[in-house]
Formats: sequence, C-alpha cells, structure tokens
Amino acid sequence: MDGIVTKLEDGRLFIKLNTSIYEKEAVMAAAYKMTDSCFIIIKPLDNTLVGIFFESKNNQDERELEEIAKKFCNEVLDQQVRLDVEKRYGNIRDLLIMQAFRPIENIGDKIKA
Repeated sequence: MDGIVTKLEDGRLFIKLNTSIYEKEAVMAAAYKMTDSCFIIIKPLDNTLVGIFFESKNNQDERELEEIAKKFCNEVLDQQVRLDVEKRYGNIRDLLIMQAFRPIENIGDKIKA
C-alpha cells in the first residue's frame, strides 16, 4: 500500500480516490465507519477525484493513523462491492421477498389440526 497514503506537513494523512471507481455512497459509508477512530474530511478535488483527509482524534501516532487510513481503503472497497452486488442482484432479492410474503390461498386446507 506504499504510495496510497500521503503524509501532509500538518500531521494529517491524505488519500485520493477516483470517482469512476468509488461512488459517493461507498466513500461516505466507509468514512462513517471510521469516525470513532479519527476525524475524516472529504473534499472533491475535481470531476474525477475525491480527497480523503485523516486527522488524529485520540492522540494516535503517525503509524496508527496510517493503519486507520489503510483500513479505510479496504472498507471503501468493501462498500463499493456491496453497491455493485446490489445493482447486479438486488432484483433477485426483491423477487424472493415478494414471493415469500405473497398471500397463500386456501391455507386452511393445508393446515392439519
């Protein structure tokens, strides 16, 4: 993961993500999961890039903050895969739920006393 996380002069860390790969929803969900560990600021850089800034919240040293930033990278990937799977197969889930809750006709005949 060398080169993914950039160290800034003020002690913050910075990651650049391509918005053609990672959707806003995935970035926000991943950031939300990390808010207990550090302060996260998300800023659009241009039409294709978004910047994620990580700032120490609990007096973490540089190594700990870098570990959090790397965990963020894994989490944003996980969130994006979830979104992709939902887009691809979400209709199947909806059909299964619809079928499961469909009214059953003549259920009284099927129940044995």
